[in-house]
Amino acid sequence: MTVKYALFDLDDTLVSTGEPFHEFVREFAIRYGLIDPAAVDEAAVAALRDRIEPISWRAFADKAEKWYGIATPPEELLAWILATYPVKFVLDARVAKGLVVLREKGWRLGIVTNGTTAVQQAKIETVGLRRYVDFVIDSEAAGVRKPERRIFEIAAEGLGVELGAHGWMVGDNHANDVVGGHGAGLRTIWLPYGREQPASAVRADHDCATVLEAMEIIAAGEPTE
Repeated sequence: MTVKYALFDLDDTLVSTGEPFHEFVREFAIRYGLIDPAAVDEAAVAALRDRIEPISWRAFADKAEKWYGIATPPEELLAWILATYPVKFVLDARVAKGLVVLREKGWRLGIVTNGTTAVQQAKIETVGLRRYVDFVIDSEAAGVRKPERRIFEIAAEGLGVELGAHGWMVGDNHANDVVGGHGAGLRTIWLPYGREQPASAVRADHDCATVLEAMEIIAAGEPTE
């Protein structure tokens, strides 16, 4: 029989990155002398955040010397990032409860996230997410990033299911999660957080204000074994 399942993005879906990321960038800037700790310039922090955000942490560590004159070897810098950034994350108790409810209803749950393996897995371990899901895959470990179909195939294989409309993909990134999920044959839920639907783009099956609303939609369907 068909087994129904749901895949979730990590950042800004299951956990919020806004405050943790801002605090990390602020700490990084102070540690490496990029801003004055006695008079923190929030505009400077925001500029750093905007430059760091689009790339992987491994790529950032490799570019830090060129961009900021930081002489710390990339592997050492990445180790500091790993020790400093993930521990700033927390898991909302309501999200944890929502995942528990889904699993109690028989849903298989997975996390599909783009990012550096060490950092993404450390976030998951820090907030205790692994106990609530059945499989986790990140793009570095997969060797392919969302929205490529292959990463969804790996997630399906890890859950022991087949890609198809009996599965869901939930996330905040339209291109990665909605377009990617749709391309993999999944139903999709987008968390737009006030953003407009991209013109001429694949539409999600549902738009939700929060991942909690998305979980309610998923939970309303009964999985069959």
